[in-house]
Amino acid sequence: MKHIVLSALILITSACGWQLKGVTDLPAQVKIMTLESQANNRFTERLKQQLLFNGVVFPTDASANVRLVIEPIEIKKMTLSVNSLGQAAEFELNATLIARLIRLEENTNIQWSINGRRIFNNDVDSAIAAQSEEKIQRQELENDLIRQLMNRLEKVEF
Repeated sequence: MKHIVLSALILITSACGWQLKGVTDLPAQVKIMTLESQANNRFTERLKQQLLFNGVVFPTDASANVRLVIEPIEIKKMTLSVNSLGQAAEFELNATLIARLIRLEENTNIQWSINGRRIFNNDVDSAIAAQSEEKIQRQELENDLIRQLMNRLEKVEF
């Protein structure tokens, strides 16, 4: 009986398109690539881990036909609102990631501009809490940029 229920559960979840969070079905053309990143080390490492998790191989020789080039991430911080004392009460972070996917043999180039946005409150009574919240929001913003880039890679057609 357990096997029947388990089999039915597997069939139902696979039939509806369910998949593990973070798993992206990348096309075969991008499964072997080189990564050239000018973004910060933390972002580059998280992107590389996500690509490896999704089956991408980074050869040590020049055998990769595809190159993913990441420009430096631009994050701008703006004050959205102020409190009655004129102190910043709410901030907005806007990020832009420029990524290029280059297919070397065919000399084709796809460029994406990926944007993300986060809004967070500023705790004027605790500078440490405010800094911690901004750091968390920046990390989440970078994670969002990686998710969007993975979605673009999943849909790429050369």
